[in-house]
Amino acid sequence: MDVWSQSIVLGVVQGLTEFLPVSSSGHLVLLQHFLGFKGNNLLFDLLVHMATLLAVVVYFWRDLMALARSLMDGEAREDRRLLFYIGVATVVTGTIGLAFKDTLETLFYSPRLVVFTLAVTGLVLFLADRLSHGEKSMYGFGWFSSALVGLAQGVAIVPGISRSGSTVSAALLLGMDREQAGRFSFLIAIPAIAGAFVLEVKGVKSLPHTALGPYLAGMVAAFLVGLASIKVFLKAITSQRLTWFAYYCWGVALVSLLLFVGGY
Repeated sequence: MDVWSQSIVLGVVQGLTEFLPVSSSGHLVLLQHFLGFKGNNLLFDLLVHMATLLAVVVYFWRDLMALARSLMDGEAREDRRLLFYIGVATVVTGTIGLAFKDTLETLFYSPRLVVFTLAVTGLVLFLADRLSHGEKSMYGFGWFSSALVGLAQGVAIVPGISRSGSTVSAALLLGMDREQAGRFSFLIAIPAIAGAFVLEVKGVKSLPHTALGPYLAGMVAAFLVGLASIKVFLKAITSQRLTWFAYYCWGVALVSLLLFVGGY
């Protein structure tokens, strides 16, 4: 498979898995290993994450505009409160990212670790689906609960630990309504992914000109597929189907483990 095909396949996988609680970074690490992807793994991962971030911005444009207007509207107390909660979660996530940045970067080259972390993601999803019965709104979630969700997002920097799965599960276990948990997860993802890109954007300087086209193709694929996947995920989370994703994570972990045992 040539680099164009690899980039598009990985972009499609990113678009699908970024918005499903199955760890897009974990899938990318495993696929890059099994496909023999020779590019700048971390840089490519960041670029396709930015493509799916754009999909989130497009999909939640009205929510983002309401949050922006709340800064100048004295009556928009709920939106300002939500903006504060997003800020709290972002600070916690950013602190973890900055503190463990160098260590975490090395994990993007450890596909065997992803087998274990995918199994952990499956367990978290399974427990959250079985134990959560909350009705809290994200507008009245509280700063401490928001910080805990930000902590879950920070831990999810590790490949194989699903960002959306961790944040949604944390929000559900802390009593948030399912539909609200999905929206909150997407909203706190925007500053987190954007911040990660800013920290690594210097890597673009070392991108070979020959890789520009394939990488761009991967980004386009990730954006288009990601945009279509957002609505699917929001519907899935409200229908209490996180357990299905848990089974999927365990299945991928098992198949990958068998491939490693077989010397692939």
